[in-house]
Formats: sequence, structure tokens, C-alpha cells
Amino acid sequence: MLENTRHTETLIVGGGIIGCAIAYELAKSGRQTLVIEKHTLGSQSTRAGAGMLGAQVEMHAPGPMYDLGVQSRALFPALREELIELSGIDMELQTPGIFRVAVDESDRLDLLERQRWQTEHGQRAIWFEDEDLRRELGDLVSTGHGALYLPDDHQVRNPQFLLALAASAKRLGTQYLEHTAMTGFLLERGSVVGVKTLDGDIRADQVVLATGAWTGLLANQLELDLPIYPVKGQSFLLDAYGPPTPFTIYTHGCYILPKRNGQIYVGATEEQAGFDRRPVLRSLASLSSRAVELMPSLGGLPFAEPLAGLRPGSADGLPFLGKVEGLGGLFVASGHFRNGVLLSAITGKVMAELMNGQELSVDLTPFAVERKIRIS
Repeated sequence: MLENTRHTETLIVGGGIIGCAIAYELAKSGRQTLVIEKHTLGSQSTRAGAGMLGAQVEMHAPGPMYDLGVQSRALFPALREELIELSGIDMELQTPGIFRVAVDESDRLDLLERQRWQTEHGQRAIWFEDEDLRRELGDLVSTGHGALYLPDDHQVRNPQFLLALAASAKRLGTQYLEHTAMTGFLLERGSVVGVKTLDGDIRADQVVLATGAWTGLLANQLELDLPIYPVKGQSFLLDAYGPPTPFTIYTHGCYILPKRNGQIYVGATEEQAGFDRRPVLRSLASLSSRAVELMPSLGGLPFAEPLAGLRPGSADGLPFLGKVEGLGGLFVASGHFRNGVLLSAITGKVMAELMNGQELSVDLTPFAVERKIRIS
């Protein structure tokens, strides 16, 4: 019914870190924006994430994903200042860097190769032999094969970052509707003109799907084959009060991030479990063992809480960013997998540019929606 219909210039479906980053950038440009979220803001993978800005540590080879990550990471210092000025909330950007510890000789050789190409691409990557690592970290970390130090890979605290984005966008005019699940699309003459919800229709000139692991399911309603699927990640928090090191420590199957609130984040698993996001004892026990093996002092710290979320994986490991060809008014920003927080800054920026008809700061061709998509 007409009286149950809302109208907005831009509608973002999904209130995680990606949706909120896009909303913030659109709000800066003066665009009327509404964000709807079926639960609460950041309650899915954002809440469970580590907050690592691992533009180098997460990337195995040069290419579009690596370039996108480096470009996004560079935006965070200025973005932090903007958000503090608007909202008074600090994302808690921590900049000591990341030590990527080698677990065996094969891993050592791989990391040395990674140091080579990252240095050739203009990034800082410094190799530490065991004796150098012990001088820096003492006996805190179990070593044996050296470590690659990445001084420009940083971290933030996800809940603070999300709050800062949402509060800043709201101050600039963005509206939010939590506990508002999308139930379908509004279609007119081959274009998406809004969505349906249990509380009524929402009409919009532009609709953005930033719905993480659920994006593929929603796209199916439009007969779009969008290969985004859930990858369960489990982690946990420890109460440290005084973190043992300012550095993030990373190795195969485990990473340890000290947070400014006194806690330590330990992550994370990768599991194919459908849409079941409940923590599982076996996975947490395995992760705990790996963490204590890497950093023995963690064994005596009190357990704070388990975390679990569903990351949006994609068939080729790249996110989907851009307009859906053949359907007017519909945009997608999803499939960021483990790098949603890292890529949030550049995703918000380039999606706002695209939707405002501006020159793009990123070539979106490698991330085009239609690269893996067909309209049935």
C-alpha cells in the first residue's frame, strides 16, 4: 500500500562494514541514503572479524586484489581523522605492524619470495632471522625459521570502526533501519526500483546489495548467478589487561592481535558449514592449541568469549564491485572474504564515485559483477 512505502535516493541493503562504508562516502557527497539491516549493524562477519589491515600479509601474489588492498590501506589514517572529527569515535588504528612467522623451511622460502616481489612493488617487507626476532620479541613467540616483518600492515577494532562510520554517516544525514529484512525486489521495466520488507516497500533510484554471505541467495531472486558463498570463521577473545606485545603475530592457521581495550583477538578458522554460524568446540580447541604453540604465554590468560561469523567467499577470490549490467538501478559490493575491513575504505570510495557518475579511482574491470554472472 502507498502509505507503507518509503522513498530514498539510495538504498543500501546490509549494515555491515561494507554497507556502512558506502553509506558514509555517499553521505559525504550529499546523497540521500537509507541503510537497512536484518539484524543489528555489524552483527554478522563484521562483529567476528579481526580488524586486520593485511594488504601484504594476506596476499600471496601481485595482482588486482593486492593493488586494491594497498590502495585501501593507505586511506585509513586520513579516514580515522575524518571519523573522529565527525563522531568523536576512534577506530583504534594500531600501527606497530605484523610479524608473519614461518612454520617450516617451505614457508620460509615462500615468505622470502613474498618479500622479494612486495619490495619490488614499493612496499616495505623486512626479513628477521630467529636471533633478530628474539631481540625484538624475546621468547614471546616460538620460532625456528624466521619471520617477515610488515611495518605498514596495521589493524583496527571492528566494533569501534563500524560505530565511527555509522555515527558519522548519520550526522551527515544517512538513515538506518535495523531489524528490517529484505524479502524481495521491486522491479519495473527491467530495472530494480526498490525492495520489499515486512514493514512495507522501500523505493529507491539506486539499490546496493552489500549483504555479505547472503548476497548470492538474494541475487537468485533476480535469476542472477552470483557465486558468493558463506565461509565460516571462528575465533575468540582473551582478557589480557596488558597485551604482551604491540605487534600482530601471524602464521599458518592462526593470528594474534592485541587490542587497545586490553583484550587479545585469536583467529581464525575457515570452514564450509553453510549458514550455520554457531561456534564449535573442536574448531576452537584446535585454534587454541595453535595459538598457545605460537605464543605460550596465552595459555594462562582468561577466556573472554568465542566469536563466529560467515565471510562472503567468491569463486575466484575477488570481490564483486559495480553495477549489474542488464538491470537498471542495481549495484553489488560483496564477496570480500577475509578482507572486508581492509577493503572497506576503498570500496566505499569507489562505489560512491560510481554511483555519483564520477571518475573512478580504481579500475573495476577485475571486480566486475558480470565476470562470473549470467542473466538466465
